[in-house]
Amino acid sequence: MAKTKPVKIKRPSPVRNKIMAKARALFGVKGYHNTTVKDIALAYGCEPANIYNFFPSKEEILFEILSQEMEAIVDSMRGIETDETTDPVIQLKTIFEAHGRVTLGKMRTSKVLFDASLRCLNKKHQRIIIEKRDEYDKLLRLVIKRGIDARVFETTDIKMASFAIASIIARARVWYKSGGSMSVNEIIETLFVFALKALGCRDEKYLQRL
Repeated sequence: MAKTKPVKIKRPSPVRNKIMAKARALFGVKGYHNTTVKDIALAYGCEPANIYNFFPSKEEILFEILSQEMEAIVDSMRGIETDETTDPVIQLKTIFEAHGRVTLGKMRTSKVLFDASLRCLNKKHQRIIIEKRDEYDKLLRLVIKRGIDARVFETTDIKMASFAIASIIARARVWYKSGGSMSVNEIIETLFVFALKALGCRDEKYLQRL
């Protein structure tokens, strides 16, 4: 299947980002379908017509939120594909940091929005998000394979391992609370060590927090 044509990158805009932040919060609390453009405008402090000056539809706002999140994750990982010299454990840590800091950071979507998001997008926008997700999966599986080839990880089902790793990071948004007993960095490092053990890494130099 041919890849979707690249989307024209929109210039960063403080107004667009603020609208997206307000919409992200509302989608998380009320749900996408129960949130109206009027709700978003009220949260922002403007008339609904002003929202349409920046986004043609509510669906476009959702797409931009999800696209921004996925791009922020994948962009930090892209150098991995051609980097065949860095230790695969360090590369896996890079993936955990890229994914974890977006998942638990200011840009994070709520658990409810994250789970239902793709079904709310039109087919074109679904394909774009899926392509970004597939790029993430490809890089994660490449790193796992490199670790197996280097005998740092045990032989395993790479596809299943990638699903499990992506899931433990993504689902952290369900239980994470800002200001809790662990910082974002501590949570990422803890999950990372769990993943190393699950992959069969037994070398203590890796299992200690990096």
